[in-house]
Amino acid sequence: MQYSGPSTINLPTQEEIKALVDCFYSRVRQDEMLGPVFARAIGDHWEEHLTKMSDFWSTVVLASRRYKGNPMQVHIGLPRLNQGHFERWLSLWRITTSELLDETHAQIFVSKAEFMAERLLSAIDLYHDSRSALGATTN
Repeated sequence: MQYSGPSTINLPTQEEIKALVDCFYSRVRQDEMLGPVFARAIGDHWEEHLTKMSDFWSTVVLASRRYKGNPMQVHIGLPRLNQGHFERWLSLWRITTSELLDETHAQIFVSKAEFMAERLLSAIDLYHDSRSALGATTN
């Protein structure tokens, strides 16, 4: 048997990523739980945020290196986010990816998002719990 090399997956285009991000954040803005959180964090800077998130997902999925930033630091600096916020975010993400992308691409985006959500929530909890413990020991 002859080895034919690795199978290739056609990756989504930058345009598809932008459409995904735009649709997703349109839903986020209208969401009862997430909308107010994002409104406070982003204010009137949605265009900048959408560009940054398109760059982020391009970097994550296409290895484009377009994104410059530190998502961990940004999320830790927000008012404390919890499991419910991340579950809702992932729910909207799953819905949007399944509607706009083929199954293979949707799964790529969802698995990356699940991994990031888990890491972000762990870091947020660790940060706030350590701050609380530090405050309790200094009183």
